[in-house]
Amino acid sequence: MNAYVATLISDAIRAYDRGRYQQALDLYRNALKTPGGDQLRVYNGLYLTHWKLGRQTEAAQAFGQIVDYGLANKQLEVKFLFKPGSASFGTDSPITRPYPSWLKQIAQRTSQSDQCLEIVGHTSASGPEPLNERLSLLRASYVKQQLEREAPVLTNRTIAHGVGSKEPRVLGPVTDDARDALNRRVDFKVIACSGS
Repeated sequence: MNAYVATLISDAIRAYDRGRYQQALDLYRNALKTPGGDQLRVYNGLYLTHWKLGRQTEAAQAFGQIVDYGLANKQLEVKFLFKPGSASFGTDSPITRPYPSWLKQIAQRTSQSDQCLEIVGHTSASGPEPLNERLSLLRASYVKQQLEREAPVLTNRTIAHGVGSKEPRVLGPVTDDARDALNRRVDFKVIACSGS
């Protein structure tokens, strides 16, 4: 990454942190046009600034670029958080409000690619592990169904897998609240389609 792009991204992050969203957006756009600007940080910045500016259509398009980048680099880092003990998304609306748009973009972009997805469900460590394994699979299956509803072609290009509480993102005592919400999630692995 060249120094000019690094400076643009740093300035964009500072502008965003100060609530200067239009300035941050302009800086991220300039970074994207610059050699070396094709970076996940830039796409994330474009998404977040459009969202903060209330531009949902542009935010959805920017999220689509995040998905494209993840598929191309075989690493799609999108997390869907769930309510404790449930295969339903959490009710914290600022967090879950964009989920329908995210699902639509992931489904559309994946269906247009030659990639397949493994959808991996996770739980917190509360409860017995056999129950956690079942719940994590239910979470992954729920997201798989949502993607297939958006793009039926994904029926044979997605698999659901549950790992229970074996891969926590937040260590420490189980609180089943916002502090360990990342443990109750579904995430994605970009995999080769069978026969490819």
